[in-house]
Amino acid sequence: MRNLWKALEKKDELEIKDAATTGKLDDHLYMYHMPYSYTAEQIRKLRTFIFHLPDREVPRVIMITSALPGEGKSLIASNLAIAIAKGEEQHVLLVECDLRKPSLNNLFMYPPSKGVVDILQGKAEVGDCLIKTPIEKLTILPAGREAPPNPSELLETKGMKSLIKELSERYSDRYLIIDTPPIQATVDPKIIAAQVDAIIFVSRYKYTKEADFKMAIESLPREKIIGTVLNALDELPDKKYKYSKYGYHNYYSR
Repeated sequence: MRNLWKALEKKDELEIKDAATTGKLDDHLYMYHMPYSYTAEQIRKLRTFIFHLPDREVPRVIMITSALPGEGKSLIASNLAIAIAKGEEQHVLLVECDLRKPSLNNLFMYPPSKGVVDILQGKAEVGDCLIKTPIEKLTILPAGREAPPNPSELLETKGMKSLIKELSERYSDRYLIIDTPPIQATVDPKIIAAQVDAIIFVSRYKYTKEADFKMAIESLPREKIIGTVLNALDELPDKKYKYSKYGYHNYYSR
């Protein structure tokens, strides 16, 4: 069995060389471009919070979602994935499960590529779809080249459950960060929530309405929600730090 895993690992390494990010990564990937900035430090705090949860094991399959579009969940997911990958012993697979409106290709600068959709449709294997990034130990599994006509039905299949299991079990030191669509836009996050260890909920300062926030939270399994991230603060209460566009402020609630 050990030799089999080694063979699979080598296969992954060979295949992702042919599918890699190109060009300059998006400026809002602070953990990559500005790892010593205040914003990056907040992401590191989020990583530390996840690795030191009281009374529970460290979750290895983590879903990032939000109530509405435009709250920054993909940025949080991407920066968190980079932060975890920068750890000494952690490998990360960033999985895009927003099959309708994928955005990771705009952040990590890779062309439309085979991904989750193709795997679930039986048109590709995992190794065919992995995207290599400039960040050591961080790999991306894209959503797919085109949005399918039946995304919710695809995610409800046994294939999705098997895919997440395969991805999480292939390497014992791998963490899965799963970027999902907003909850109010589709039922997809509710389907994926059943397959993950933990959920982080993203809300945007002065954007997310309380009613939307509560409705979204109540639609997810509460025991899996390990906290929320309040995103895009223009100014912190002590008026010490200011942001022109995206700022991250960690607000956790159990």
